[in-house]
Order: sequence, then structure tokens, then C-alpha cells
Amino acid sequence: MTKSPPTLPERKLQRVLTISRADSIGVLVCSGSSLLLSLLAGDATFALFSALALAAGGMEAHGHRRLREGGPEGLQWLTGAQGCLYTVVVGYALWRLNFFDATAYWEQVPAPAREQFDVKMREAGLDPVADRAQLLAFVNFLVCSVLLVVSTLYQGGLAFWYSRQRAAVLAALGYEAPRT
Repeated sequence: MTKSPPTLPERKLQRVLTISRADSIGVLVCSGSSLLLSLLAGDATFALFSALALAAGGMEAHGHRRLREGGPEGLQWLTGAQGCLYTVVVGYALWRLNFFDATAYWEQVPAPAREQFDVKMREAGLDPVADRAQLLAFVNFLVCSVLLVVSTLYQGGLAFWYSRQRAAVLAALGYEAPRT
């Protein structure tokens, strides 16, 4: 079996540009939509977290643009954007864990879904009135935990990957990578 040659720096730069463009667009669309919906709903806290995520998406878009224009500092922007977005996600998850209001959440659930939820609770041998708040708090904990694990893997992995591409990206841009 023959070993394939290493990937050329120009090819690695193109991969970084492709991934950073897709990721920044995804973050901008999701956080922008979230910001708009939370403002329409009058949810100031969620609007704040959405605006912070939007700023992180803007940082990544800026880093992408700088790299595309030949600026090596764009890679730092890309890596920093991942850290910024991760901080926003952690802050949101901690806020949700500390300030979750099961009653307010339950009031936002549509009536047919509430009825179905209560039926399922009875089938499981639970009292819908007495056990609902505890069950909703547990579900909130699970959702926040999954969000943190996924964000740790995704934002951490992407930041790590960006940093691993540094030497190749600098070479593709015509700069010499600093010796470490």
C-alpha cells in the first residue's frame, strides 16, 4: 500500500477557508435568527446571548475575510472566535441551569403537548402536578449537559484544527511559520 503525499499548504489553506466560511455563515444565520425571535418574544436574556453569539460569528467571518485577503492574522481570529462562541454557550448553559423556571417553561408549551406529556407521566406512574417541575428540571439539566459536551467537542475541536493548520496556512500565504 502506497502512502499518499502530504497535503500541499495551498490545499490546506483552501480547506480552512471553506470550513471557516461555512461555519461563520452557520453561526451568523442561527444566532441572527435567534436574536430576531428572542427580541420579538421580548426575551432580553436570550437576546443578549444571541447577540454575543452573533459577535462570535462576526469574528469568524472577519478571520475568514482576512485569510482570503492574505492576512495571516485571520487564523487567530478564527481560533479566537471558537473560544468566544464556546464562552457564550457555557454562559448560556450555566444561566439555564441556575435560573430555569419550570412553571414559566410549562406555560410556553402548547396545550396539546401538555396534555400528551401529562398522559405519558401518568403512564409512567408519575403524578403530573407533583412531579412535573422535577422532571422538567432534569430534562433541562440533560439538554444543557448535551449542549456543553457537543460545544466542547465542536468548538474545541475546530479551534484545535485551526491551530494545527497554522504552519501550512502561513506557508501558503508566503510567510514563514515561527519556530517553537
